[in-house]
Amino acid sequence: MPDKTPAALRVAVTRLDPANALPQFDKHWDEATQEARDTFTLTPCRAFLEHWFGWVAVHRLPSVAARLAECERIVATSDDRAERRAAAAEISRILATAQENAGE
Repeated sequence: MPDKTPAALRVAVTRLDPANALPQFDKHWDEATQEARDTFTLTPCRAFLEHWFGWVAVHRLPSVAARLAECERIVATSDDRAERRAAAAEISRILATAQENAGE
């Protein structure tokens, strides 16, 4: 796992998904820093770091990333409430496990 810094996370995102995630990373960082300047608080930058640290923790394992994407698809599209709830619970477990395995 990379250090929890913008530069280290950017390197990791570049290695994992440069075509799709890197533009999102850069846009999110620009928005977080602008909001931090506007509000005189580092909270947006901290939230950014947490989000992308979690993203790297999940996406460094392709099978975990694929399962997360499938659960997100189910939550977004399923008409079955129980199926959506189960998928949402699995998303929570996947993210918690990724954070734990990343040393958090």
